[in-house]
Amino acid sequence: MGKSYPHVPELVFEGTLECLQMVLPEEVMPPGPTIEIDRLSDVNASEMVALTTLAFPGFFRQRTCEMGSYYGVRSGARSDGELIAMGGERLMLDGYSELSALCTHPAHRGKGLAASLIWQLVRDHRRDGLVSWLHVGNENHRAIELYIRMGFKEVRKVTLNRISRKG
Repeated sequence: MGKSYPHVPELVFEGTLECLQMVLPEEVMPPGPTIEIDRLSDVNASEMVALTTLAFPGFFRQRTCEMGSYYGVRSGARSDGELIAMGGERLMLDGYSELSALCTHPAHRGKGLAASLIWQLVRDHRRDGLVSWLHVGNENHRAIELYIRMGFKEVRKVTLNRISRKG
């Protein structure tokens, strides 16, 4: 593993991701819904993994969706259409809920789908008295620009380490 980590035989250090940690201030008010958004669950896990693998590979697993609420947008007007955008929650801290797995299929970007999903999650958080926050890769300029337009503020820079079990 990296120089500052103790050696643990069962684990493999795979790399790092330099990120910004951002928070949505309380005074930013989310707009009402503008598109049809579906609630996702573990039944949708395989298609959620497939979308995140296409849009941002490596940080979403089959059971990640069990960590919080997830929403998605499907192609066409049918509930069985292809999952083309999604977002949800991962880390829950006292009074704070992390937005996670915010991604859109490359063929459907630029249509406001990610913003609509973020606002849905923020409405849920505001209802429950939670503050919305997220991590975004330093190199993901398009997402950073979206978050800033929505009112998110940079809190700090962080380094996320990817570690997995051997075998």
